[in-house]
Amino acid sequence: GSPMGEQWFKSCLPEEYYEQFINEGIYPDGRSVSAFKSLYFKLGAWGGVGSALVKLGGVAVSCSVHASLALVHDGPLVSCEIDACTSVSQTEISNINDMLMEVFANDSLTLRSALLVKGNDEGISMTWELIFRVQILNSDGSIPDAVFCAVSAALFDTRLPSIQLTHSKDDEAPLRQEEISVLDETTPLVLAAVPVAVTFYVFRSKNKEFLLVDASHDLIEKCSAKVSFVTDGTNVLAMWIRGVLTEENLLSSMASVAARRHQVVMDAIRHHTSL
Repeated sequence: GSPMGEQWFKSCLPEEYYEQFINEGIYPDGRSVSAFKSLYFKLGAWGGVGSALVKLGGVAVSCSVHASLALVHDGPLVSCEIDACTSVSQTEISNINDMLMEVFANDSLTLRSALLVKGNDEGISMTWELIFRVQILNSDGSIPDAVFCAVSAALFDTRLPSIQLTHSKDDEAPLRQEEISVLDETTPLVLAAVPVAVTFYVFRSKNKEFLLVDASHDLIEKCSAKVSFVTDGTNVLAMWIRGVLTEENLLSSMASVAARRHQVVMDAIRHHTSL
């Protein structure tokens, strides 16, 4: 049909306009509804002990990791500072913050043991605490996916300094700051698993539900549900559902797509290749 006619169809009958494509398994631009948008990232160069910049479709996020030494550790190992462009709502920012906190508190990532300071005698245990400084620069797309990708890539880039103590083992007094020196030598932070987030949209058409990834902004508004999955490749670490899901089997489809996506993203981060 003519471009004019198509524009009319889209604005007057948006549901039907999208339905005709989604029933064929594609978006109006011809991309498959199960195909992710391109992912680009660059490691390093954003400060801290590790950093990354990620672009996923129309979303761009940078993350830098900052480390500090805790002599007495009783709080969470990780905290987040998220700055976002004005198009991102405060609700979305606090949801992403909650997801990050929930995921990094999960033992399957072995973060606690990875952050213990290496090279000390057994008597004194110190741990690193991390701050993720996240900046959401552009927001047209799946923000949680880009944020988790940026954080995981920044952690992959993270190297922590070695520490030397001049505190003698027999000294009963508490460790003082001047007895700790931070060396130039660094070692990479090694985690057992790294989280990847995948956001799915559910489009309902004539009692049938379709699973979409990386949908456009207009289309997201027509979707009946939005689900963000965070996985370490084996376990679902967090799940965040908005809207209503009527077909239970959609969740297991999401879980298997998310596990495959985890593998693809991890390989890309490891080999510094964009997707």
